[in-house]
Amino acid sequence: MKTRVTTISNLVLSLTFCLGLASCNNSEFYEKEYLEPPFQDSPVDGSTDDGGQGGVNSGTDGDTQGGVNAGDVGGTSGSTTGSSSTGGTDGSTTGGNSTGGVDGSTTSGSTNGGTTGGVDGSTTSGSTGGVDGSTTGGSTTGSTTGGETSGGTSTGGYGDCNQGHGNDADHIDESNPTIGTDPRCKKEAFRQASQQTKKLDIVWIIDNSGSMSDEQSALGANFSAFIDEFITKNVDFKMAITTTDTSSADKKGKMVYGSDIKLTSAKAQENESRFKSDFNSLVKVGIYGSGSEKGLAASEGFMQKYASSFLRSDAYLAVVVLSDEEDQSANSVRFYTDYLKTFKNEAGLVKVYTIADINKTNKGSGISTGADRYIEASNQTAGVVSNIRDDFHRSLSAMGDSIINLLDSFALANTPVPGTLKVYVNGVETSDYTFDIASSSIKFDTNHLPPVGAEVTVYYIKQ
Repeated sequence: MKTRVTTISNLVLSLTFCLGLASCNNSEFYEKEYLEPPFQDSPVDGSTDDGGQGGVNSGTDGDTQGGVNAGDVGGTSGSTTGSSSTGGTDGSTTGGNSTGGVDGSTTSGSTNGGTTGGVDGSTTSGSTGGVDGSTTGGSTTGSTTGGETSGGTSTGGYGDCNQGHGNDADHIDESNPTIGTDPRCKKEAFRQASQQTKKLDIVWIIDNSGSMSDEQSALGANFSAFIDEFITKNVDFKMAITTTDTSSADKKGKMVYGSDIKLTSAKAQENESRFKSDFNSLVKVGIYGSGSEKGLAASEGFMQKYASSFLRSDAYLAVVVLSDEEDQSANSVRFYTDYLKTFKNEAGLVKVYTIADINKTNKGSGISTGADRYIEASNQTAGVVSNIRDDFHRSLSAMGDSIINLLDSFALANTPVPGTLKVYVNGVETSDYTFDIASSSIKFDTNHLPPVGAEVTVYYIKQ
């Protein structure tokens, strides 16, 4: 009995030693050749639970394990079984958790990757991954120019609005006119014209209600302050006059007879004295018009009746309203200013100028005080606002100067956020200009005027 026990004990010890030795050798083999043991339960095509190993010479479709010599073709890149869900295309060792990278690299679509991994499946691609799975792609940190958290105006900045450049950062690639993803990004393009082609169309809207006799006379008497520089600089202008009375379809925007014929630059050059006398007479439109003044509606009516015959497509349109009461037109101010802009390819060519009772001093029975709507119309078009109670000579002189300056400028359709304006001449960025906030216009320095025909391109963020 003792001998049998000893024999059995020795047999158990021997078996244990052998199994331990086999286990060591087998584990060492896997560690050197495969980096980790194969999964014994993987299905033929690489399971959706466990990534196939992809043996050294596995077959085209892969075996359950991807054996050492499985199959007939057996490529060196392993089987097509790949990662846990769909695996990398080349079935690399550790294909990703969700879909894996396109090339199935070692860490493609890894746990640290995003929901789908980057296109190239980099380790830290974000929630959807950058195009190349870049380190900071996705919404958490944002790319250089703008993710949700730190992109946008904080770190991405407004530089988005002048993107679309070539290798030269100061030169625009006009074939790629991208202006950024911010919906407020604006791009405007102009063509530098010769001084001889600068044109101006002016529509005067005169309040013809019972309280306006003195103001009409003051306008006529001080007209020289407004027009002299136009004549001196040989500006190509034409004018027309209407009233704030829109009480009937016929009266709404109806032109004062003869104003469009007598009030032109050609007439001023022909006989300046007669020209000014005609203006003085024509602006005295009477005081028997409707007490419900609707200057903005009158501008609409004028365009409906005369736009095709009076307006010139390449001319500035200046609508000048003279009234001592608030506008009482039916629609919103934006409705009327947007309507005026439809007549121009460049919205910045439209300006509304106001001479009105901005301090609400005109009080009386049935009088609508103030000028808030006219002021809003001027603000929406970067026009000038003057007080009807101020000296007419000074007000008209300042207004005339403002309009004259526009003829040497490029007026923008909107007001830019400070610091976002970028100006290019024939695709090359320039700083040889000044920006006038009041008129929202760009004026080039005298010694750096763009050549005639040059394209001026402007990028900015709209306020």
